[in-house]
Amino acid sequence: MLTPLFLGAGILAVLILALSLVCEIIFQFFGRGAKQKLTVISDDEFKKELNIEGGERLLSLLQNNGFNIPAACGGMATCGQCKVKLYTDVGLYTAVETPHFDMRSRENAKKFLEDGIGDGYERLACQVRVEKDVSLYLSKDTLNVKKYTARAVKKILITSDKMEIWLKPSKPIAYKPGQYIQLMLPEDFVEEHYNKYETHIKKACENLGKEFIPYKPGNAMYRGYSLASYEPDLLKLIVRLAPVDPSKAVESGGAPCIGPSCVHHYTQERSLWNFFLGEKIHFTGPYGHFSLKTEPHTAVFVAGGAGLAPILALLEQWFIEGRQEKAIFFLGERRLQDIPIMYLPKWLKWQMQNPNFKFIPVLSGAFRDDDPAMLNEIDKKCFLSLADEGKQLAKKQGYIDEQEQQWQGEKGFIGPLLNKYLTPDPDIAFYLCGPAPMTVTVIDAAANVLNLQKENALFDDFTGTLTPSVDILYQKLELKEKMLAANIPDAGKIIEKLTFTLVVQLLLRDKIEEGYSFIGKVRNILETSGQKDKDLVALLDSYKK
Repeated sequence: MLTPLFLGAGILAVLILALSLVCEIIFQFFGRGAKQKLTVISDDEFKKELNIEGGERLLSLLQNNGFNIPAACGGMATCGQCKVKLYTDVGLYTAVETPHFDMRSRENAKKFLEDGIGDGYERLACQVRVEKDVSLYLSKDTLNVKKYTARAVKKILITSDKMEIWLKPSKPIAYKPGQYIQLMLPEDFVEEHYNKYETHIKKACENLGKEFIPYKPGNAMYRGYSLASYEPDLLKLIVRLAPVDPSKAVESGGAPCIGPSCVHHYTQERSLWNFFLGEKIHFTGPYGHFSLKTEPHTAVFVAGGAGLAPILALLEQWFIEGRQEKAIFFLGERRLQDIPIMYLPKWLKWQMQNPNFKFIPVLSGAFRDDDPAMLNEIDKKCFLSLADEGKQLAKKQGYIDEQEQQWQGEKGFIGPLLNKYLTPDPDIAFYLCGPAPMTVTVIDAAANVLNLQKENALFDDFTGTLTPSVDILYQKLELKEKMLAANIPDAGKIIEKLTFTLVVQLLLRDKIEEGYSFIGKVRNILETSGQKDKDLVALLDSYKK
C-alpha cells in the first residue's frame, strides 16, 4: 500500500523539480535583461568587474553588490546624494537630475559626451539604467562605507521638538567629526505612515511645487543624520520632529513627513522618537567630507535646528585640539525655548575661558508679531531648568536680564549680523548646517560683506540643491561687480532687487533652472544692452509679476 504512495510522491517531486528547472531556464533566456559588465574603479589601482543583469538601476546594482553609496531618498532623485563618476556615456541628465548639478558639472558632462574631452562625468546613480557595459569611479572613502547595526542606549529630550539619541554600534566605527550616517527605516513603519498621511503629503508636495511619489513596498528607505559625537564606540544624533506642512505644528494636528518627495522640507521620521532602549537599528556610513580645515583660519560656525549636530562635533574637535584662531558660533533658533538649554553652560564657559571664541545665539521669532525678546512661560520654564551657575553666566554675558523676563541677545537673522562681528578676511571659512534658507542667505551675505571665497563655504548638501544654489550666488556676485563697474544709474537699488528676486523668489523655492536662466538673462543684458538700467528693471518687473 505504501509503495505506490511513495512512488507517486517521488514522481511528483521529480516533476516539480523539472518544472522549476524549465522555468528557470526560460526566465534566464527570456525573462531577464541581457548580461552586462559593470566595472568599478577606485584609488590605489582598485578594480572590480561585476557580471550583472541589464535593465536595472545603477543605484540598486551597486548597493546589492556591497557598494554602500548614499541615497537618503531611496532613489527618488530628491536628495542628490548618489552621484557617481561615469567613464561610459549613458546619456545626459533626466529632468529630475538637472537641479542637483552646478554649472561646472554640466559643462564637464557636455564636453565629455559631445567632444570626448575629460575623464568622465557625473550622474545620479538612481537615474541611470544599465543597458550596456558601464565603467565608473567610486572614491576610496565610498568603498570604506560599511553596513552596521547598533542599539539605542539613551534618549534625552533637549527641546520641545528635538531629541538627543545615543546609539552603541556592534563594533567601533571610524569616522571624522562632521560626517553622517544613514539609518534604514523599517518598511512596515514607512508603509503605515504613507497609508495614514498620504493626503497630507500630497497636499504639501502640491504647495511646495514638488511631484508626489507614492511609496512602493520593497524599496529600502534611508534617512541621513549627521553625527554630533566624537567617540568611535558611541554615536550621538540630534533628531527633530517636523510636520509635513511647516505652517501647522505636529502637536496641532499637522502630519509628520518622511519623504521621499518632501525630504527637502524638514523631514523627520517619527519612528526615531519611538525607538525603545535596546532596539536594534541598521545603518550605513560614514559619509561626507564636511570637516575642519587643517591650516590656520578664522572659523565661523553656523547652525540652525537639527543642523546643530555636526557643528557640535566640529566645535568639540576645535577645542580638543586646542585651536587658538578666532572662532565664532552663530546659533539661529526661533525662541529661547528652541535652544538646547543643556548645552548652554558649556558654550558660555567656552566663551568665558577663550578670548578668541564668541557664541552668538540669534532668535528670529517664527511668526508675525512673535517677539522673541519677551520671554513667554515656556521660555522662562526652560531658563529656570538651568543650574544656578548657568543662569548667572547667561546674565553676566548679556543674554538674559536680571529679572529673567527678557532676551537681550541678538534678534532677527544671522546674515545681517555678520559685518557686526566680522571683517573681511582672506583666511575666513564658514561651516554651515541647518535649513536651506538659512544656509543660502548666510553664504550670500558672507560673500558680499566678508569676501568669503566659494571654496571656503563648507556644508553638507542634504537637499542636493545647495551646491548649485551657491554656484548661482557666486555668479550673481560677479555680475554685481560688473554692474558697479559699468556705473549703471541706481545700481545699488537694482542689485538689491536682483538679489531678492534670485534668492527669495527662486533659490529658496528650489527653482534652480529658473535661477540659472535668470542669471543668464542678466549677463546677456550687461554684455549686449545699450540701456542696461532700463532692461534690468524690465527683467526684474517681469519676475515680480
